[in-house]
Amino acid sequence: MLRAQDDLVKSFASCAGRYSAEMEHAWLINDPKAEDLELRRSGFVELLEATTTAANAQFVLHHRINTKHAHARLLQTASFHSDTDESVTARKLALRLLEQCELLILGGA
Repeated sequence: MLRAQDDLVKSFASCAGRYSAEMEHAWLINDPKAEDLELRRSGFVELLEATTTAANAQFVLHHRINTKHAHARLLQTASFHSDTDESVTARKLALRLLEQCELLILGGA
């Protein structure tokens, strides 16, 4: 049972990181969805804070930051890469990862 809880905390950390990257990217490109992304991010941060313990706090922070950086690279590729195939592939992957996050929220996707 503890393993399932660890997986859930890791998922919340991943989603908080992904939505942080999405929000910051939206700010960068002046996307009006930035406010909605910030709300989604806040929701995952709250879930993460509720499930983080002193024992896993360092791992959670590390995982959240690494996921944010990886997702930011996807978004940069999606928006700025000169190869259209690379851009499309990166955006599809970023969207698929966000869809997985939405499945964690009741009434999400």
